[in-house]
Amino acid sequence: MSSFPIEQIKADFLSALATQQTLVLSAPPGAGKSTVLPLWLLDTAKAEKTIYLLQPRRVAAKNIATYLASQLREPVGQTVGYRLRNDSKVSSKTKLEVITEGILTQLLQEDPELSKASLILFDEFHERSVQGDVAFALARDCQQGLRDDLTLVLMSATLATEELLTQLPDAVSLHSEGRSYPVDSLYLPVPNQVFWREHALKVIRQHAVNHSGSTLVFLPGVADIRYLADQLADHLTGQPNALPDDLRIAPLFGEQSLAEQQRAMKAVQGQRKIVLATNIAETSLTIDGITLVIDAGFEKVARYDVHTMTNQLSQQAISKASAIQRAGRAGRLAPGHCIRLYGEEDFQRRPEQATPAILQTDLLPVLMEAARWGVTSLADLPLLDQPNEVLTSQGWHSLTKLKIVDEQHKLTKHGQQVAKFSCHPRFAHMLVAAQHIATQVDDEKILNLGCLLAALLEERDILSREASRDNADIGIRVDMVISKEKAGKANGAIARIVQQAKQLARQLGRHFDSNWQANISRDYCGLLLALAYPERIAKKRGQQASYLSSAGKGLSLADTDPLNEESLIVAANTIKLGNQQRISLAAPVSLAALEAWQVLAISEQDTLTYDEQKDAISASKKRYLGAIVLAEQPSNAGLTAALVVEMWHQQLAKKGLTWLKLSDEAENLRSRICWLAVNQPELALPVMDNEWLMVNLADWFDPYVGDIKKKSALLALDFATMLHSVLDYSQQQALAQKAPRVFIGPTGRKCPIRYPSDATNELVGKSPTVSLPMQEVYGLSDSPQVGDSAQGKGINLTLELLSPAGRPLQVTQDLAGFWQGSYQQVQKEMKGRYPKHYWPDDPANAQATSKTKRFM
Repeated sequence: MSSFPIEQIKADFLSALATQQTLVLSAPPGAGKSTVLPLWLLDTAKAEKTIYLLQPRRVAAKNIATYLASQLREPVGQTVGYRLRNDSKVSSKTKLEVITEGILTQLLQEDPELSKASLILFDEFHERSVQGDVAFALARDCQQGLRDDLTLVLMSATLATEELLTQLPDAVSLHSEGRSYPVDSLYLPVPNQVFWREHALKVIRQHAVNHSGSTLVFLPGVADIRYLADQLADHLTGQPNALPDDLRIAPLFGEQSLAEQQRAMKAVQGQRKIVLATNIAETSLTIDGITLVIDAGFEKVARYDVHTMTNQLSQQAISKASAIQRAGRAGRLAPGHCIRLYGEEDFQRRPEQATPAILQTDLLPVLMEAARWGVTSLADLPLLDQPNEVLTSQGWHSLTKLKIVDEQHKLTKHGQQVAKFSCHPRFAHMLVAAQHIATQVDDEKILNLGCLLAALLEERDILSREASRDNADIGIRVDMVISKEKAGKANGAIARIVQQAKQLARQLGRHFDSNWQANISRDYCGLLLALAYPERIAKKRGQQASYLSSAGKGLSLADTDPLNEESLIVAANTIKLGNQQRISLAAPVSLAALEAWQVLAISEQDTLTYDEQKDAISASKKRYLGAIVLAEQPSNAGLTAALVVEMWHQQLAKKGLTWLKLSDEAENLRSRICWLAVNQPELALPVMDNEWLMVNLADWFDPYVGDIKKKSALLALDFATMLHSVLDYSQQQALAQKAPRVFIGPTGRKCPIRYPSDATNELVGKSPTVSLPMQEVYGLSDSPQVGDSAQGKGINLTLELLSPAGRPLQVTQDLAGFWQGSYQQVQKEMKGRYPKHYWPDDPANAQATSKTKRFM
């Protein structure tokens, strides 16, 4: 074997391994941490038990196992083997198993002590996938609580070592130099992000076509890879810009088969290649001959969307660590070049590390594993990052509704069955329920369909983007898988779907025979999807393509989708399209089937509604499927006084008190009570402002409205009497005496007193107002008062003194001062204007009158 930089720390590593149980190793690409270090362990005491080497990707696991076995001059499956989902090569002689993170989780769940293992190597730990975080948490819990002899080694090229060591205080840190050549970076930012694909194509043609070596192009997603591959393929055959004969285009992404991925990575004598890859090519995979990297600077990440209840792929800028890792791919064999399709300032502003997936992904599988492990809270697991509490709570709630866990977050008997399946908890729940239904109706087609649906839903949509845009029917996809399999053309995603369906069937204790395609019926698609997603049962609303889900969320189909003919469907997947949740996968379902198998409880409820057009309360009995109204008919059975009162409350909360159109009498009464309550708090009167009225509807409003159904009858109520009745007898007496409705002047005229309607905090000491002719207050030497005058707490009325024509002459709270002061000026002016009226020289001692001088 050739010498690798990691050989320099072999002695230190083996020494630490002999005395420590947790090691953190950082080593740049090319150091040999994945391809050399694992073989050292075969000559140590650790090899007495199984050694697990974790890889985050299937293709990396298989390639590394093959490489390590070749170094021992053995076939895979002897000393070195691999174990993947639905694919493994191990034997009784295997000492080193290369496995994926999900496999380790299952091994730990089946044997919490991991009794057959001595050491676990977590390679590319910086990627922090959900499966990786869960697998590490379980392994760490095992080490801390059950197996203090279990060794954990975390390895990566870009680990945030200091932060990790803070969380793992018992860990020992080691660092190896790498074997890489210098890589120069060129920044060619895209002028307009909308056209970044076209910019990438231009850069590839300018720099990669005539490059002497092979080129690795990092792109965000599969659609981008296919677009550029198609454009470059046209370039290959077109004239005069045809690509050279020695240059081939090699797509590389996660959904490919292992064989397709290996073809993309393998060198071909005398040929260069342009590898169009997602971030699958950042780590672990060795792609021969790469000396130029073109980095678009984006990646697709899965983020959990609470509205769709699924992970949604979204495009985001990569972190600095990823950018550095990508550039390093160009310097494995010789000095290389990296072209970044973004600016240097953009690079400097990017975060050092990517956000761990567990903080932004669907937590149901994580919570399922936690419950299976025996903990009732994620805080009880040594996770490196604790997920969002709200999303965690929602996840537990979803598992409870599916009866997978109980209220204490412990696995139910049903949950124990669900936990045995190698698929998402929703789909496993669907399969267990389908098994029960199949037994009841004696129809094995249901189970076969369930396995196929579960496998389909774990893959991306197998229809092209164009074909799927106007057809969400999952039954079309089922037919497509069956027809391809029958024709012997099942490859890529369809081959994986069939393989996973067969694996799930085996976990159900069944086997797909050679004629399994004939034993599948689309008739149960909707029912099975409803079992997995009861929240997404949806009923058509009035407008075209619009549906309401049982969870109360609005969903929509494409206008031309054939499923628009169905009144009741189940949405298996939705995507966010502007402000809409567009259904991308669905199936029709019958209400009879949902009721027969009690997928979601159907309830009946007497409901009151307010008819805005009729301005009246109406009652009906409704049948509900979650938030969906299945049927409605008029019914007065539930029209109780309490419900009627509550409906009026809702209207007042929505429309406000002005909706009641209180009479002037009622408003004046409110003002009197408020004024007196503020100025004489010892009377304990209620401050009848709007807030008090809304809070205390039960005191003044409710007793009178329980049998009123129409707004017209409501507005006809005597609100003044209703408000007055809130006061007890002594308060009513105090109100009449201290805040009278009218002022009776010297002539006997009853003049309404206008009490201020200011904000409550402005009423203290505020004077009410009364308007009357000046002649009718002759003989009064002082201003009249309201309030508790006997106790010296009276407040002068504000007198608005009017001319014979009813126009204000003077506004005053100090009548005595007015008589002695400015009255003389008013008298002089009024004698000239109204000579027939009485304008005495001493008004304080004159006779009040409502007559002219002639009739006095």
